[in-house]
Amino acid sequence: MSSSDSRTTTSAEETSKMPVVEDSASSSRTGKGSGSSAKGSGSTSKGSGNAAKGASRSPVKAAASPSTGERRGPRRVRLTLSRIDPFSVMKLSLLIGIAIGIATVVAVALLWNLVDAVGLWASIDQLGRDLNSGDPLPFMTFFEFEKFFSYGVIVAVVNVVIITALGTLLAFLYNLVAALLGGLRMTFTDE
Repeated sequence: MSSSDSRTTTSAEETSKMPVVEDSASSSRTGKGSGSSAKGSGSTSKGSGNAAKGASRSPVKAAASPSTGERRGPRRVRLTLSRIDPFSVMKLSLLIGIAIGIATVVAVALLWNLVDAVGLWASIDQLGRDLNSGDPLPFMTFFEFEKFFSYGVIVAVVNVVIITALGTLLAFLYNLVAALLGGLRMTFTDE
């Protein structure tokens, strides 16, 4: 017996000693039963039937949908917010800052006109004249509409810058903390 014959004999013996693994789902899918895996076991180059193709190793997928007669409750999905994009937070906080700035300017104009309609500025000016022997108080020039409106615009611009910077900084801080602790866990329900 030559050395090549002994090699083929030992490899055939090793192949015959290897257990044949067959999935009951794959045999029912193919319809061949146990004969499909034994068909290729005599040859060492082809493997063992459907197991060589990977059919017996694939998991069986169960039917995910319930029967049509019964209905399950709402689905719950647990997700973790692990990262926030700082650029999108910056854009959103810029728009929120602009909206708050516009609201600030409009509120200053409306409140000044409301206080003027009530006559509070005139009574404060008259009280100052009475206390200062008929001369107006020097700080009453700060309560004119143009100056009040410009103060409101300055406060609105500063608020836009601060809100945008704080939003972006908080996004960076959240990403840092989420990298250390794992992020914010949320549960969503589908009703």
